[in-house]
Amino acid sequence: MSAIAPEETGSESIRPSPLARKAAEHAATRLAGATSTLAALVGFPTVAAPPTPNVQLPSFRRLKEYLAGLCGEWRLDFEDHGAAVVIGLGRGANRLGVLTHGDVQPADRERWRGDPFTLDAASEPGRLIGRGVEDDKASIATALHAMRTVRELGVPLRRRIELIVSMTEESDWKPFREFLQQWDPPALNVALDAKYPVVTAEKGTGGIFLTVPPGPPARARPEERRACLLSLGGGEARTRVPSEAVAVVADAEPGLAADMRAGIDPSRGVQFDLEPDGDRLTVRAHGVAAHSSTPWEGRNAITHLVALLARRDWPATPASRMVRLVNDLVGTGDCAERFGDLACTHSFMGPLTLVLTRLYPLEDGGLEACLNIRCPVGRSREQVETAARAAIETWAMRRGTAPPGCRIEMGDPYYVESAPHVPVLVDIYRHYTGQHDAGPIAVGGGTQARLLPNGVNFGPSMPGAAYTGHSDHEFVTVEQLRLNLMMQAAMLVELAAG
Repeated sequence: MSAIAPEETGSESIRPSPLARKAAEHAATRLAGATSTLAALVGFPTVAAPPTPNVQLPSFRRLKEYLAGLCGEWRLDFEDHGAAVVIGLGRGANRLGVLTHGDVQPADRERWRGDPFTLDAASEPGRLIGRGVEDDKASIATALHAMRTVRELGVPLRRRIELIVSMTEESDWKPFREFLQQWDPPALNVALDAKYPVVTAEKGTGGIFLTVPPGPPARARPEERRACLLSLGGGEARTRVPSEAVAVVADAEPGLAADMRAGIDPSRGVQFDLEPDGDRLTVRAHGVAAHSSTPWEGRNAITHLVALLARRDWPATPASRMVRLVNDLVGTGDCAERFGDLACTHSFMGPLTLVLTRLYPLEDGGLEACLNIRCPVGRSREQVETAARAAIETWAMRRGTAPPGCRIEMGDPYYVESAPHVPVLVDIYRHYTGQHDAGPIAVGGGTQARLLPNGVNFGPSMPGAAYTGHSDHEFVTVEQLRLNLMMQAAMLVELAAG
């Protein structure tokens, strides 16, 4: 892996350079300002609301207006390209791209201790809590203040710095792809949307969508009625381990709730509420949300509810068919352990993950399960689809039933085996963390870095720390924000200074 030439970044033997370290120290003094900027950014509830395009939503317009105002005050260039804004510093044909995004995951206010769109800096000392603080609004704030630092210090730039703020990273990538077709991106790019030290590989992401057809609830003569599953559902987003799931049972006999309570394993980390109401029983599962790229950091409410329900043989309904399908093929694991020959792993990128993130009713009365899949290099999209369909067909034959409906979407994995700025970023990370054996890593998440030339991720989350970006308790520590400020300022100097 070749490094950027010494004349472009300073001495290879002293990295970060003295100028980069000076910029980092100056950036650290801007911590209070970065926190204030972050508070303002969190206040914009930039959540997708299909079918309206993000850029037409008032919250996104206000976010852009705020960023434009800051740029005017801080003498930074501002360009609005619709699906993204580009904030620039300096001139020149050579450019450095810094990629972030301004849209965030949905936030159910009932599951947050406070308002998710008001930065909470008081309830947990040392933490800044709010939707988007880790994914990805703190990165916007720190990148802006790092750029302001470079300007205030009068650092001579060989590369123009361009902060690219995407407006559609958490939902539909199509508008951002269209933006890139009309705008020539820099040749060197660093995203701030994953983990440290440097992410050079991302799994291919997609979904397996399984549907069971509609059908009337099973009903026998009144004297022969059996408890049956009327409904089953849970989850909010395709890229999030679901923290809530609910099932409704009709014609529940008096002892059913007690029988189900006896089957709950408290060691699994999922809590259940059983709510009898006459002959109807509602069962609610409460898990722990997490990003679907790291499902082991959460507790899947849907799959654990299914496992509880699968202990009983239910009459045929769409919900009971889905219970059998999910329990047989998915279970409560994270790595396709039951899904035929779909499971695989890679020495650098790790295992394929398969996570049931949403289960919801269809308009025709059927049910659909969304399985978020993330696959490392080593298997093509065609091989993944072939293995998945074979597992489904085998399951249907074994069960003596028609196979469920199946739709598969699959993206390619991304692996940058050599990029000129990776050694520079690794050295900066080693210097400021003291982790001298750190090197490039792979993640399960898919970021828009893969859409840019030489796109790699540099933070903002630390390795080994639980990722909170898609959870109901998203936070960044004050110390991490300060460290990100310093490392990003050093990065701009090392990669862009003349």
